[in-house]
Amino acid sequence: MSDNSQIPTKEEIIKNMAKHLQTHMQDGEEVLLRTYDLAFIKGKMEAMDEMKKSK
Repeated sequence: MSDNSQIPTKEEIIKNMAKHLQTHMQDGEEVLLRTYDLAFIKGKMEAMDEMKKSK
């Protein structure tokens, strides 16, 4: 990522997080919990979209 105004790619985020977790293993639980929360929210939003479409 050469320009600071760009949003990092998914691959860059994963690579950076993997490096971080190698030296800060205690952060792993928080990462997993946040990932779960985001997946849960995404699932709920998709379900709401489906309900709107079916009306």
